[in-house]
Amino acid sequence: MHRTVLAAGALLVLTAPLFGLVIAAAPIPDRIALADAVVVGKIVSIEDKTVAAKRYPGDPSKAEFKVALIQIDAPLYGAKGLTRIRLGFVPPEAPINPKPGRPVIGGGINRFPQLNHAVDQEACFFLKKHGEADFMVAQNYFDVIDKKTAGFDKEVAQVKQCAKLLEDPAASLRSKNADERLLTAAMMLTRYRTPPQGVQNPKTEPLSAEQSKLLLDALATADWTRRLDGSQVSPQMVFFRLNLTPKDGWTQPKNGQEIPAAAQKWLKDNAGKYQVQRFVR
Repeated sequence: MHRTVLAAGALLVLTAPLFGLVIAAAPIPDRIALADAVVVGKIVSIEDKTVAAKRYPGDPSKAEFKVALIQIDAPLYGAKGLTRIRLGFVPPEAPINPKPGRPVIGGGINRFPQLNHAVDQEACFFLKKHGEADFMVAQNYFDVIDKKTAGFDKEVAQVKQCAKLLEDPAASLRSKNADERLLTAAMMLTRYRTPPQGVQNPKTEPLSAEQSKLLLDALATADWTRRLDGSQVSPQMVFFRLNLTPKDGWTQPKNGQEIPAAAQKWLKDNAGKYQVQRFVR
């Protein structure tokens, strides 16, 4: 028998030009950092029966999810040994007052491009556990990269690179390659510093002194003059994820050009002393 993991995703299909209403797609390192599983596969069936479940944590009502079965071609992250995944999704709502030449806006709460799933769809899926139902969720329109998309192979290659670094993040943070250290730190801080969805006043806890030092050293030794090719990752962007305050000894210079030098000095002065805070999940 096939091993099957239950996966959900309220996934969307672009129905019309959105004239700037669309949120920008998150960089691939951020997507994989927040995913429980990333796979390349093909939808082989969609179940007749729907499942009632919340769209997101804290949702006061429930929606009817359809469930698609993905045959896995490549388990890129978090799905080792699996051959199939169940994918839940809420079909797009009827558009509100559609007009020629204007964006088609989904009804109700949806204000983003919408994906709908069909048998034989092939894509790279970034999936998260649903929480209460037997499937996972792809939370954003950009969490599905259709195989027909231009640049698909290049994006999947980047996913593989990120997944390899996350197999042993401690070793990756000690890599001799500064770019690998920075990319690993970016993904780990995205994971640690993103608040859990639907939780009011989420609690935090400190990382170990050793892991905190590895993260700060990775930032301090990065090249602050550029972004990593194809990833949108920059040392300054990752540094700001720490969300430091004057209590941490950090006062941001008013002159933006002075930020890189000030940040690098803070990192070097505090590596080994400051413990990174992560959200408790």
